[in-house]
Amino acid sequence: MPQVEYEDIIPGEDALNKDLRDKKGGKTGIKFYAGDVLYGKLRPYLMNWLYPQFNGVAVGDFWVLRATECDSSFLYRLVQTGSFQRLANVSSGSKMPRADWNLISQSFFAVPADHAEQKAIAKGLAELDTLITLHQRKYDKLCVLKKSMLDKMFPKGGSLYPEIRFAGFTDPWEQRKLGDVATIVGGGTPSTNNDAYWDGDIDWYSPAELGEQVYADRSVRRITQAGYDSCSATLLPAGKTILFTSRAGIGNTAILRRSACTNQGFQSLVVNDDTDVYFVYSMTDRIKNFAEQKASGSTFLEISGKGLAAGEFAFPSKDEQTAIGSMFKQLDHLITLHQRKLELLRNIKKSMLDKMFV
Repeated sequence: MPQVEYEDIIPGEDALNKDLRDKKGGKTGIKFYAGDVLYGKLRPYLMNWLYPQFNGVAVGDFWVLRATECDSSFLYRLVQTGSFQRLANVSSGSKMPRADWNLISQSFFAVPADHAEQKAIAKGLAELDTLITLHQRKYDKLCVLKKSMLDKMFPKGGSLYPEIRFAGFTDPWEQRKLGDVATIVGGGTPSTNNDAYWDGDIDWYSPAELGEQVYADRSVRRITQAGYDSCSATLLPAGKTILFTSRAGIGNTAILRRSACTNQGFQSLVVNDDTDVYFVYSMTDRIKNFAEQKASGSTFLEISGKGLAAGEFAFPSKDEQTAIGSMFKQLDHLITLHQRKLELLRNIKKSMLDKMFV
């Protein structure tokens, strides 16, 4: 009989991350039947819930909820609502918080008297879940494709020939220092005690602002011209600059879309005219690995501009760089579109859960 553990569930997605037939059995737990609701009571904010369509055993800190006076699919959506989650997260224990069944079992939740309405609500949310799953799969496949192409379109192990190339390119790549293809620029911070230096028109980035986005469009904080003149910050050109964090998480990157400057947590790359910006951006994982290996420091690891500039990497001709950069630019665009669609669908689901349940 299939055994479901915490580690088998993709949080918040009603999906398993593995084929349970490949797992070894023998563990004890709570038997469940198809249509029961599995709710992870340990750290309920992790959203480990499942609506299995098979019989099995729930191993670990699960509640197995079985609908008696309502539709089971409606019950599964009910446990995802904000009202249920808020109560479930009123938990006991600090290191290993668990939802309190006494509190949940004594609480009241509004349920439509008409089973047809219950089913209609559950059906609408189930269809939305299906859309979310489809877009998640597309997004995951694109991410896997990108990882594979990054591995095959850049030389490995000292070779000057990648595994895959565009037609018409046969010349070996050349080893070049990063400082030969880009100018490495650090940053600076105006005095935070001088109000005249802040809330101006000049974008000023800190490392915490860089996430998974490809482009940096607008900083959280901005400085004035007086603030800029007072420190060692340098105005970086739009379209040619790759922001590169040099400490507190080395190697987070973004292409600058507006001229801006940074604090001292960056060693940004201002790419030369004879080098394709998106090609360099696409190889930032390799640059990050080099920077992490060469970083030093007693309080926190940091890579200097000089150290980063000394890194050697293989580069093809400008035309081949442009072809590779263009391909990854299109792929990143597709990934971003699916990511935004996923966020939109999840927000719609959250709104429906809030508005369709009392």
